[in-house]
Amino acid sequence: MSENEPGLFKKWFWNTYDYLGTLIIINILCVLLLLPLVTIPFAFAGLFRVTGRIAAYEKAGIRDFFSYNRTDLVRYYCLCLLYLGALLALFINIFFYVNAMPEWPWVGAILSGVMIWLVAFVCMTAVYTFPLAQSKQFSVRQIIQLGIFLVIDNMKRSIILLIGGALVIIFSLVSGVGLVFIGIGATAVLFSTGVREIRKRYDFSEEHIFEEVRGWRDLFRPWGYS
Repeated sequence: MSENEPGLFKKWFWNTYDYLGTLIIINILCVLLLLPLVTIPFAFAGLFRVTGRIAAYEKAGIRDFFSYNRTDLVRYYCLCLLYLGALLALFINIFFYVNAMPEWPWVGAILSGVMIWLVAFVCMTAVYTFPLAQSKQFSVRQIIQLGIFLVIDNMKRSIILLIGGALVIIFSLVSGVGLVFIGIGATAVLFSTGVREIRKRYDFSEEHIFEEVRGWRDLFRPWGYS
C-alpha cells in the first residue's frame, strides 16, 4: 500500500457517502428480512452483493439486492448455520466455566477467558467470510479457511474492522433509528471495503486495480470532483 493511497476508513466513508440513498433502502430491506430469522441468509446475500459492488467501485443499485441465485443462498445458509452453532457452543462453554469459578477459580477464569477470545476470533472471521461468500470461486469450506487465514495473517486490521463495525452498530442503536436506516448497510460497506483492501495484498492477477482518489474537500465541493 503506497503512502498516498487513501486509508481504509476514508474509502469506507466515501463508499457510504456516494451510495447513501441506496444504502438506506437496502438497510430497510435487510431489517425486514432479518426479523423472521429464517430469511437472514436472503438479507446477507443481497446486502453483500450490493456492498461488494460498491467497494469495487462498480455500479450498484437496488436491483443488485435481488440478483442472488440459489447457489448464493445455499452458501449463506451454510455460513449462518455454522456461525450460529459455533457461537452457541462457545457461549454455553462460557456460561459453564463462569459458574465453575467458585469451585475452580483459576481454571474457570482461564477457560472462560479463552472462550471469550474464541468468540472474538469467530466474529473476526465473519468480517471476511460473509463478503467473500459473493465469490463463486470458493466453496463454503474454502471461505471459512480463507477467513481464518486472513484473521491470523492480518490480526491488527481484523481487530480494527471488528471494533469499527461494532461501533457503527452501537451508535446506530443509540441513535434510535440509525440501525433501521443505515447501520447495517454502513457496517457491510466497511467489511466489504476491508476485504477488498486486504485481498490486494495477495491477488497479483490484476495488473491494475481501479481506485477513486477523493479528498475531504470534495465533501464541501462535490462539483469539483470528476
